[in-house]
Parts: sequence; structure tokens; C-alpha cells
Amino acid sequence: MLETVDMRRRFQVVCACAALVAMLLPLAPSLAASRPGTIEANSEEFDKRILSELQRMNPQAAELFTQAAAARERGDDKGAAELYGRVFAMAPTFVHALRRQGYEEVRSGQRAAGLAHLRRAVQLDPSSTNIAALALGLADMAGPHATQAPAPSKEEADEAWRLASEASALDPMEPYAQIALCQMAMQRREFLVMDRCVENLRASVPEDLAGDFFDVVASASQGRITEAEAALEKAHAHGLPDEQYRTIAMALAKARTPATPTAGTPRLLSLGAICLAVWGGLLALLLGTGWLLSHAALRAAGRPPAESTGRASGLDAQLRRIYRVVLWACCALYYLSLPLLVAAVLIVGGGIIYAIVTFGYIPFKLLALVVILTLVTLWSIAKSVFVRGRDEDPGLPLDLDRQPRLRVLLDDVAARIDTRPVETVYMTPGTDVAVMERGGFLRQLAGKRRRCLLLGVGVLEGMRLGPFKAVLAHEYGHFSNEDTAGGGFALAVRRSIITMGQGLARGGAAAWYNPAWLFVNGFYRVFLVISQGASRLQETLADRWAASLYGAAAFEEGLRHVIERSIRFDSHINRTLNEVTKASAALPNLYEYRPAAAGTTEEDLARAVEAALNAEPSPYDSHPSPSHRFAWVRLIPSAGAAATAGDDAPVWDLFSDRKDLERRLTDVVRERVSLLYNVTIPAVMPPGSGTP
Repeated sequence: MLETVDMRRRFQVVCACAALVAMLLPLAPSLAASRPGTIEANSEEFDKRILSELQRMNPQAAELFTQAAAARERGDDKGAAELYGRVFAMAPTFVHALRRQGYEEVRSGQRAAGLAHLRRAVQLDPSSTNIAALALGLADMAGPHATQAPAPSKEEADEAWRLASEASALDPMEPYAQIALCQMAMQRREFLVMDRCVENLRASVPEDLAGDFFDVVASASQGRITEAEAALEKAHAHGLPDEQYRTIAMALAKARTPATPTAGTPRLLSLGAICLAVWGGLLALLLGTGWLLSHAALRAAGRPPAESTGRASGLDAQLRRIYRVVLWACCALYYLSLPLLVAAVLIVGGGIIYAIVTFGYIPFKLLALVVILTLVTLWSIAKSVFVRGRDEDPGLPLDLDRQPRLRVLLDDVAARIDTRPVETVYMTPGTDVAVMERGGFLRQLAGKRRRCLLLGVGVLEGMRLGPFKAVLAHEYGHFSNEDTAGGGFALAVRRSIITMGQGLARGGAAAWYNPAWLFVNGFYRVFLVISQGASRLQETLADRWAASLYGAAAFEEGLRHVIERSIRFDSHINRTLNEVTKASAALPNLYEYRPAAAGTTEEDLARAVEAALNAEPSPYDSHPSPSHRFAWVRLIPSAGAAATAGDDAPVWDLFSDRKDLERRLTDVVRERVSLLYNVTIPAVMPPGSGTP
């Protein structure tokens, strides 16, 4: 119990310190910039030295420089920038004027011009001071008058951080560079860097407010309340205004003595810890079981099957049944986890909000951010529960009555496996070869779901009938083994996880500190290990159907062809679309088009094909390695099935109008390019366009 109370108190201190840092962040530029002897623009000794240098160079320019400094003192940043610009025009080697011109321009809201002049100053003299000034300008920390300028981009903020670090390393005793780094470290919550900055500031300007102020921030952010209070007293002695001193002192006092929790809090925390431990244990058990099943399936696939067909028997049948149970348990655990996830989000988000509200000083931006992220997370979780899949056509439906030879082949392969043939063939633009079943819950109960074949036009080029029949037998094997039947529970979970992850990402809540994002990433990986392991077992059994009926050689040739065409067609379509869009040319037939520009070499394509054939699968892959599949089907006793007449004929002989089919699929590609990239590719060029 004492340990629980101590952990809770530490959490409250951390929350209080986080709110304190958020409160101090807006004060850093104005407080630090207001102290003589710190920012170089206000250093009297520095001004005297460089003014003396300028008088020797150009007395008239020195007089203007004095006027510019006076304009700065009275807050006329725009007038000061103009005067400094005139000084630099009269004394082009006096880089101090150029730096100050750029700095004042940034302060007055002329950010683009100011940054250009600051960069020029660094080019002429890459001193620590010039680099630090550019860093401050990029990070939008030049002062209170720069608020009208656009916020810095991520690239500018990163560059500013790099430049500030460079300036600090170049001259650790330069206060200007140290303050620049401290301010950015505070903004980025890099408090260990702030510790080093504070040490350097203490050594270079020990009596200045800046080092004390940043010491308060660095100490409080790391829970060192006593050190922060001591630094605050020094800052007050060195000129920190009374109002700000009292505000910070009250905040530190509350951080030192956080609110006492209610009596029921320890019990709720203990119950939450138990639930989390039980949930984590179940998840680890499922992950371990999935890993063991995957290895067992691989070992079973490497042994000669009990029968020559692809029906599951013996160990294979047992593995399938175990996979079903484990996958169902994983899906059930997912939905049981959602109430716990909602509770975790509410506890984390509500706890942070409570800590902010009870702290005394309320940083409204931080409060709004926490509220928005909490609501976005809860909405993403709720939306993922009710998401439904869309039953849309996956391609162009093919009229099989007009393709009698294809219809006969589909029926013949189905008869040899003793399963019902497909009713619909959907043609796609790519290299897809897959099967699916469509229909609602009632059709599934009645066993009348429509069987569909997805066939990519891109895979048909150069394919022979014999290997094609073996590939079809593999797909029909999924029907025979009922791989496509049911599975709705697993598909719903996959859909729900993806929907939740997309909602978090679009809402800006995809971060490591969000419990929902951690859950999505972790659970999805466990789900993939289990579901994809089951899928690999299904693919192995379907391979056996293909090899047992049409021979291992035919299946190997067919699978090699599908993999090779996938790689080659991807290269072809990328080159083609790049070429026609750049040239604003027409594309009547994607499959007949021959790009003029040289692309990937034949040697590179061949290496890519071999790499794909021999790639080792990860635990998240749905298919075994092709090389393993080739070796496994050779173990089937009837793998030497004899070829039949016509097996050498091209697959395109099964289709009555190849050109029309290719043009229709090209239309689909053009529509997708227009939808995704807002680029219109015409089928034919309009008359008089002058473009072939």
C-alpha cells in the first residue's frame, strides 16, 4: 500500500510539473530578452566595442547605428530594422548591422526578409552569435512583436534546433547562444539539454536572470522542486517581476504538496492493475500459442502428406481446428478489451485534465489539446465497433456466356476437385488471382453464397493453359477446404482495428502516450501472427490440391509466372503512367503501350523475381515462401500428373475479345489515376491537339 501511495504521489508531482512548464514556456523569450548582459542586443559593453569598430570604418554609419539602437530601446523594431539596413549598406563588412537588421525584421513581423538577412549574416561570418540569431528567428522566438508572422514549419523548427546546438557548441561561454538553445530546449521538452545550458549561463553571466529562470524550468520539469524553489529565489533577486514570482512560487508549492486522493482510489488502482495483468497474460498466451502453431504448421508442411489431395487430415486437420479456436479467442478478447480501453483513455485523459484544473494556473492550450485528443480517441473506438464492410464489385464482371471456353475450363477444374464452380469472374487491371464468396448471412447459412474468381489481366500475358489450370486448382482448393466460408468474425476484427488506427491517425491522436494507439499497434501484431499463420496453413493445403491434380511442375510454373508478372507489370505500369502524364499523351491500351524511356534493366527485374521467390516470410505474411511451397508440393506422391492436349496453348485463347477487355481495364486505371491524383489521362487525343 505504501508503494502504491508513493507511485501515485510521484504521478501527481509529474502532472503538476508538466502544467508548470506549460505555464512558463510563453514567458521564456520575453523574460530572457529583457535582461541586459544576456541578449547581445542589450549588452552595453558589446555595443560600445562594435560601435568603436564602426566609427573607425565609417563615422556616418556609426551615427545611424546609434539611432538604430535607440529605436530598439523604445520598441520601434521596424524603424530599427530600416536604420540597421542603411548602416550595412554604408559598411558592407559590418555584419553586426546585417544580423540586427534581420533580427529586428523578424521581431516586427517581416519574417521572410528577416530570415534572408540572418542567413546572409551567417554566410559572411559563421560566428556563434550569428548562428544563434538565425536559430531564434527560425524558431519564431525573436520576440513579442513577431506574433503576426506565420508559425515555423517542422523543417524550420528542426533546423533551428540544430543551429542552436551548433552555436552553443561553438562557444559555450556565449550567453546569447546558450539562451537560444535553452529556449528551444524548453519548447521541445529537452530538459537534460537545459541543464547543460544553465551550467554554461551560470559560468558566463552568474548574476543574470536568464540562468536562474531556466534553472527553475529544468529543475521543476524533472521533479526537483527544492532546487526549482532555490533558483526562483535567485531569479527574484536578479529582477524577476513580483507578480510572476508569486505565480511560479504558488505553482511550485502545489507541486510539492499534491492533493490527497480519496479513500477509494487505491482500491480502484489495484483493481485496474489486476485487470491489466490478466489482459496482458491472455494476450501473451495467445501470442505464444500462435507462434507455436505457426512452427507446427511449417513442420507439418515439410512432411509427406497423409493423402495425395489437399484435404486436411491427421495433424493438418488438428492444426486447423486449433487455429479456429485460437483465432476465435483472439477476436473475442479484442471486443472484451474495448471497455477496458475506454476506461484507460478516460483515466489518462481525465487524470491529466484533473491535474491541470486543480493546479491553480490553467494552460488553456494544453487543456484543449488533452480534451480534443481524448474525444478523438473515444470517437475512433466507438466508430470501429460499428464499422461495416462494403459489398462492392472487386472488378469488372465478366459475361461468362460470351466466354464459353473459359466457362468450360472453370467447370472442368471444379469437377476434378469435386466442388461447386465459380458463378462470377471479376477482371482487374493488375495481377490478382484469388477467390471469394459474396452474400449475406442468410445466404451463408443456406450454403448459397456466390463464388467469385478475381483474375488480373496483367497476369495473363505469356501464361500457358497447363500452369493456369494448376493455379485455378489451388484457388478451388480454398473452396473445397471451406477457407472462404465463415471467417466473418476475424474479418470484422481486422476491419475494426484498421478503422480505429485510421481514426486515431487522422485525428492526430496516433502517439506513444495514447493508450488506444499502443493497443492498436500491439493487438494488431498479435492478431496478424495468429490469423496469418492460419492463412499459411490454408495456402499449403490448397497447393496440394493443385499439385495432386495437375502436377508439381505445372503448379510451380504457374506460381512462378504469377510472381514474375506481378513484378514486371508493376514496373511496366509505373513507367507507362509516368511517361504519359509527363507528356500529356493518350493511353488507349495500357497493356499494349511500350514506354520509350529506359526503365529497370532486365538483370534488375530478374534479381527482383529471384529475391521474391526465395524471400523468407515474416510472422505477418499470409503466404509461405514460394521456394518452400515448391519443395513441399514435390513431396506429394501424385505430383507427376500427366499433361493433357492443349496445355501449351496461351490462356488468352480462352477469351473471345482480348483487345476490348484490355481497353476496359485501361479505362479503370485512368479513372483511378484521376480520382487519386487528379490527373486526367485521355483515351485518345482531341483533334488538333498536336500531341500523338
